[in-house]
Amino acid sequence: MSDAGTVFPPRDVWDIAAYETDEVVDGYYSHSIEDLPPGDNRAPGYRWGWLNARKDATHVPDGFEGLRFAFIRMSRRPN
Repeated sequence: MSDAGTVFPPRDVWDIAAYETDEVVDGYYSHSIEDLPPGDNRAPGYRWGWLNARKDATHVPDGFEGLRFAFIRMSRRPN
């Protein structure tokens, strides 16, 4: 049985793809620049969304750029 989507930080694009979309969106929109990163009491998808919002707000590299790019490429529909 796969544990994709149940771990944070994501190990690969399959973890990201398995995160619950609603949790990712909630985490993204819950981000505040003054807040500390969410802890283990939050779902991995929420934490991923929050981390993406932090990246968008600060433009500081966080080491996940390659994984984000790979996920975007994987999830695009062919023209």
